[in-house]
Amino acid sequence: MRLAIFTHDAALFQLIESCFEAEGAVCTRYSAEVELARALHREEFSAIVFDAAAGFDPSHPVLARRACYGDRRAPLIAIGDFCARDRVLAALEAGADDIVLLPVDPRELRLRFHLAVRRFASHPAAVGGCLQAADEIETGVYHLHRADGTAYVNGAPIKLTAREFAIAWVLFSQQGNYVTRRSIAATVWGSSEEIVGRTLEQHIYKLRKKLLLDGAHGIVLRTMYAHGYRIEQRNEQRGEQRIEPRNEQRIEPPVERVVQRDASPARRAAANDKIKVHAGNSATARSAQPWSPEPDNWAFLTQNTGTRRLA
Repeated sequence: MRLAIFTHDAALFQLIESCFEAEGAVCTRYSAEVELARALHREEFSAIVFDAAAGFDPSHPVLARRACYGDRRAPLIAIGDFCARDRVLAALEAGADDIVLLPVDPRELRLRFHLAVRRFASHPAAVGGCLQAADEIETGVYHLHRADGTAYVNGAPIKLTAREFAIAWVLFSQQGNYVTRRSIAATVWGSSEEIVGRTLEQHIYKLRKKLLLDGAHGIVLRTMYAHGYRIEQRNEQRGEQRIEPRNEQRIEPPVERVVQRDASPARRAAANDKIKVHAGNSATARSAQPWSPEPDNWAFLTQNTGTRRLA
């Protein structure tokens, strides 16, 4: 009997291990989601014990992989603080086959384990009577069939590779939410983002072209840096986009100012004289010619300087 235990809590792992020690069970602890996803794909386990404190939602790579591939070779028992009824239903819908409340009672854990294993052996598709993962996803004109790995657009079948379909299933099942590159890499490849980074981009590119996820059928595959990928309705995308006005330079109208000119006694006498001064960026100011010395000012200066040379 082998158990895969996903938890970051060493004390909880020791408690679970001690519960099945008398039965000779081999318990393996996994603290990284990628390692557990890879192990579930390659090895056989009697059951999976999942610490919900590490994050228990449908986007978790382990739960997403089970839903995507229908890879339910062992029952999954979630341990957590499921006090409210809605949290219990959410855990079952996310992929849990049974739950154990905190603090863990060793007798309850052993009982839940054996009941889950027995139900799974008799009917793997409906372990514990929990809500079975949907075998089909329908969004607008898109229809995904997990049983045969086929995607239909307006009723027409689209040929996808196994991994392309797996990526499409993960994205459509999380419609409206961003799915990180790390989560897709762990779910579909069972590897880290660094290893499958470039390959993932190529698959996304091909998937967008094959399914026309550019809004042609009302569905858009959106990419956002540091967030991942998201399937969304076209009207949702329009609601998020906002067209900002262009930052154009505003030309102010000419401003009238009253200036008293005091270049000569004659001008000082005309205190009520008013002229218009245009703004520097106006069309009038740009086309104006340089000013020439006024006659009265020039005469006044020459009369006082005479023939003296200026240094």
